[in-house]
Amino acid sequence: MSDVFFLSLKNGRIAYRLYENPEADTDRACLMLHGAGVDGDITYSPMLPFLKKWRRILIPDLKGMGASYHHGGKEAPVTITELTSEVEALLLSLDWREFDMVGYSLGGLIALNLNHHRVMAGLSSVKMVLLEPASLDREDLQSLIEVRKKYRQASQTIRETGDVELGVANFMNTVSPNRRKNPAAESTTQSRLAHRPLGFAFALDAVTNHVEVIAAAPEYRQAMIEAAKEVYLLSGELSSDSLKDHYQLLSERYEGWRHKVFSGCDHSLPFQKPRQIAKLIDKWFFPS
Repeated sequence: MSDVFFLSLKNGRIAYRLYENPEADTDRACLMLHGAGVDGDITYSPMLPFLKKWRRILIPDLKGMGASYHHGGKEAPVTITELTSEVEALLLSLDWREFDMVGYSLGGLIALNLNHHRVMAGLSSVKMVLLEPASLDREDLQSLIEVRKKYRQASQTIRETGDVELGVANFMNTVSPNRRKNPAAESTTQSRLAHRPLGFAFALDAVTNHVEVIAAAPEYRQAMIEAAKEVYLLSGELSSDSLKDHYQLLSERYEGWRHKVFSGCDHSLPFQKPRQIAKLIDKWFFPS
């Protein structure tokens, strides 16, 4: 276990956990970024027992989720630029300059954006594992816009009607339409995403707004992709064929990219197969 630490910034207070492993064989470090609606500890703690080779692992809560809040504890809109800048500020405060990254969904998009910023600043590209990263789930940007409209509807349901259960259900039906609807798993997912429903809704909007930007300027997404030199994309077998096709295309187009499909999984893959994913992460970053 790790204590929860806090960093106060201009627009909020960011919570984070810093895991130290004095028995690690290397001095390497890893930043792990969670998805919309579910905090870093819930997302990654099941994997940590199998990730023993990093000296340090940093798991922040992105603002609007977990224990990270705007000042005054209010819920408010966020942007991908803002969330990325806050992670960068956290890294600066800890003097983290070289590290690996793991990002899930929203966290995958922030990882790509952060890496692009680094490369533009003349720093080295970061090696990554990305689990169904937001903004790469379709090759065609117009198709991506159409998908994001459904996420917008889910967030609006939460924000404007207060019907959190319906809004979360609409999100789940969009992100994982082919999932196996086990009642216990459905209830668990609903509970996780309903913990801070407005923060979840604003996170969905942040991705949708970002997708609208890159649809108008496709070169921006392309630059993010090209800045990432070593990426392992992970997807669920039950996720959209268009998502998996794009990931496969990227793995064939770029030499340092790989793609693996996890059988029996949907978008909730880090919660469904944490041990198997952790073992793949370990092998990717520390090949024997």
